[in-house]
Amino acid sequence: MTELWARLVGQERVTATLRAAAGLPGDAYLFAGPPGTGKEEAARVFAAAILCPDHCGTCTICGRVLRGIHPDVVILEPEGYTYPIEAIREAVSQAALSPMEGKRRIIVVEEADRIVERSQNALLKALEEPNPSVTWVLVTSVLQPILPTILSRCRIVEFAPVPEAELAAVVRTRGALDDEEAAVLVRAARGDLVRAISLVEDEATRALRTLAIDVAIRQAAEPNARRALQAATDVRLAATAAREAREKAAVVELAELEEVLGTGRGSGGMRRRLGERQKRAVRRAETDVFVEFCSWLAQAFRDLAALSAGAGPESISAPDRAADLAAAAALRPTAHWLQMAEEALGGQVAIRENAQPALAVEAVLLAPLAAQITI
Repeated sequence: MTELWARLVGQERVTATLRAAAGLPGDAYLFAGPPGTGKEEAARVFAAAILCPDHCGTCTICGRVLRGIHPDVVILEPEGYTYPIEAIREAVSQAALSPMEGKRRIIVVEEADRIVERSQNALLKALEEPNPSVTWVLVTSVLQPILPTILSRCRIVEFAPVPEAELAAVVRTRGALDDEEAAVLVRAARGDLVRAISLVEDEATRALRTLAIDVAIRQAAEPNARRALQAATDVRLAATAAREAREKAAVVELAELEEVLGTGRGSGGMRRRLGERQKRAVRRAETDVFVEFCSWLAQAFRDLAALSAGAGPESISAPDRAADLAAAAALRPTAHWLQMAEEALGGQVAIRENAQPALAVEAVLLAPLAAQITI
């Protein structure tokens, strides 16, 4: 297996399907499966395989596709919670153009379930009258919001959760960890490949998880507004750091695109599209930190609820903090921890629906204090 296909972890059936399809790709595919199964990575791998005759994963073509800067690969992401209809209409217009370098153009639509029905109808027109040199790849975790007429025009490729053994192998390899250390990160990731890799490779992710667990434990004994607001500040600083890191990466990517494209046909439009996508990526990098913090906090509260209800340490997602969590869990009833987990998940949903992220996190962190006042 080449380095390109090796990027798809724990998806042997999917890999076989896409390898067979890459030589003569169809008009439209829909990659569906739970979050963290590598669907987004698979879309880029498939696009690279379509454009690279060797499916190598190491050449310039593969490198540019995987980094999202190839002129024949358009990658769409939602703006906030959904897609503006203008973004879908522009993508449809792009589908009418011929490829710039290769024989095919690939349009990847991430989180396609966030496209509202009116915009899906605009997309449907492109799928009903496909350009023979274009392949659409829609990526979704939920099929229900996708119109049946769109589903009927796509080949559905289903992704399964990554087996724990393969997830552990990836973690051990990437982090040079022993079995016990890998087991902790696999448990923390809860089967999410993307999160597991982030825990291994990104210190900021590990720090955010630690902060969430520490907050949950500290707020157990004595909810404190000052500590809650300090934690909110820590999350905000982490979000700012993520945005600044993404800004630096965007500068490098745009410079590389300038070198690749020169002033040839379509170069101006490609620069504009990538520039707009980079701006969205910068905003999203910041917002994602707030969302992820709420997710880690909800996970910590679920662990506290499980321990409070009498479950053992083998049932929690943070076995490395089992003793601290067990001591904290005993201080509050199970119902309290379940309520706090709901608050954290509610904050996550609110941010994704365009609530102001910093205020949403503050509200979540102050919820234990409000619950204490209610009691």
